[in-house]
Amino acid sequence: MKQAPTLKFASDNSTSADFLVSRVVGAYQNLDPTQLDEIATLYTSDVYFEDPTYGVQGKTAVLAHFSNSFAKLQGCSFNFHRTVSDGADIFLAWTMTAKHPRFLKGKAVRVEGASFLKTRNGKIYYHRDYFDMGSLLYEHLPLLGKIIQKIKQRVAR
Repeated sequence: MKQAPTLKFASDNSTSADFLVSRVVGAYQNLDPTQLDEIATLYTSDVYFEDPTYGVQGKTAVLAHFSNSFAKLQGCSFNFHRTVSDGADIFLAWTMTAKHPRFLKGKAVRVEGASFLKTRNGKIYYHRDYFDMGSLLYEHLPLLGKIIQKIKQRVAR
């Protein structure tokens, strides 16, 4: 009978997925374009990144995507709620708080999400973010937001 993997949490072993978790959490708590050097150390050169809006292959392309995304924001931070690791794969549950000057008059938008990371030799080679694009963007657009809220209300009945 196959036994379920033991869940582990942060350790001092710099090659473990658990140590990588602490580095990811530290790097992503308060983001801005000047922190890309630190973020770059988390990823392999052949990393694949994907979220609901975009997919890109290679560290250079991932960092360019992050730089472009962060530059449009007035602030972006992550609060990590739960971390699960089996020693190679990592799951992170988080709340992102971001401010964009063109949405909600610059007020902060909170989005619940999760990241699934696959690691190799202490670095991330696969990063997939899951979150609701509606709560990040669509619900905050003047006309579309009202339509989405009406649809949600009808579905909830």
